[in-house]
Amino acid sequence: MNLKKIALAVGLVTVVALFSACDKVANSAKNIQSDWVGLDRKVELYSCMTGKLIKVYQGDVRLNPEDAMGTSLLIDGKKLQTNLCFIIAEIGVKEEVLLNN
Repeated sequence: MNLKKIALAVGLVTVVALFSACDKVANSAKNIQSDWVGLDRKVELYSCMTGKLIKVYQGDVRLNPEDAMGTSLLIDGKKLQTNLCFIIAEIGVKEEVLLNN
């Protein structure tokens, strides 16, 4: 059954991507893929007071919108509840260098 969900999500994302030319539709397709299948991401947890890196997770990461308090992430199917500062980066996406003038 899980394979059917993955195939459906990939198919849906592919169809939307083929027929979309605007960023809004592409972003919606990415959100659907994230919600249904998950994306290969890296999560870095930091202390909000000191900025010190506490822990790094990498794998299939999805945001869990069902939680009202704090932030809940699903990392490889395991729930992580946190109130720490975090950065989520998609693996394989080219990062752009920001230049300060």
